[in-house]
Amino acid sequence: MIDDDDIDVAEEILASPKQKRKKLMILLLPLLIVIGVSVAVYFAINNKYDSFDGNYNIIEYNKDSSNSVTVFYDLPELKTSIKGKERNHNLRLKINIELSSIDDLKIIEAITAKLTDAVIGHVIELNFDEVQGSTGLYWLKEEILYRFNLVAAPVKIKNINFSLFELEN
Repeated sequence: MIDDDDIDVAEEILASPKQKRKKLMILLLPLLIVIGVSVAVYFAINNKYDSFDGNYNIIEYNKDSSNSVTVFYDLPELKTSIKGKERNHNLRLKINIELSSIDDLKIIEAITAKLTDAVIGHVIELNFDEVQGSTGLYWLKEEILYRFNLVAAPVKIKNINFSLFELEN
């Protein structure tokens, strides 16, 4: 028959430091996972509802005038192809929109997909020769500005700037 003392000795032998660490890990690991997931969800939800995604700049150049604010908003980079005589050519564009009011920024951010579509819809129909040189770039800029103002009807876009215009031959 086994005595109580023998059981105590057996428990001490079985309760080695490695087993104590395993028991501690079994208890702490789920707790750490729950905390990590909670923090990740918290930051994901809070970043989702930020008012702007940060791709704009505001410049105040004359505080006495009513038109003293200029807002520059960057559209995402666009990649498309242009028809050539023998083959298609790749075009990379990054367009910067110039606005006169910070309130217009919310509307522009909401219709970014439409603006991108307007650019691609126009550029894809162009020939390689039509966008070469300063004259081609000028007319492309004017046409895109015209289309942007049609899409963003209540908002007046003052100007657009190409921060990237890369045409592969």
